Amino acid sequence: MKYEPTPGWNVFKQIFHDHWDEFKQFNPRYNQAYYDELVQKMLACGNPEQIGYLDYRCLDCGQGKHLVAMSCKSALCLRCAKVYVDDFVSHISQRLHEGIIYRHTILTLPDLLWDTFYHHSSTLLSEFMRCGVRCMDELFSDLSRQPLKGGYIVVLHTHGRNGQYHQHS
Repeated sequence: MKYEPTPGWNVFKQIFHDHWDEFKQFNPRYNQAYYDELVQKMLACGNPEQIGYLDYRCLDCGQGKHLVAMSCKSALCLRCAKVYVDDFVSHISQRLHEGIIYRHTILTLPDLLWDTFYHHSSTLLSEFMRCGVRCMDELFSDLSRQPLKGGYIVVLHTHGRNGQYHQHS
């Protein structure tokens, strides 16, 4: 059985495979079993020999074989996180007002600030989210040339953390 994922996927996984231990030395916050498990799940994702597979055959003749590798369903995984985010957005959209157009916007930080936010996350991340809301209100107000205040669902996603991470606990 041969496993052939897309080339970009292999590069991403190879980077983690080759540099995860070194990364943890420079970023001790991630030197925990939780993150090790996420990385191992991500590295096994889509590999039928490591994570399992389904084998489909024709119901009439039993011939033909179609192998579908299982996925890890990890938030760290580029392949599975997209599905996770899409499911989250779909779930939230079903609970909101009908007939309203919703937009999914991602605000990020320049590389220069990553280290500062990493070392001062307890004081900066919440304010970053509040600042993002103010920026969106200003943008919409400027574009419409009238004061507007939007309704937002703000989610802080620090890559690799699951939804159980609570900044203020």
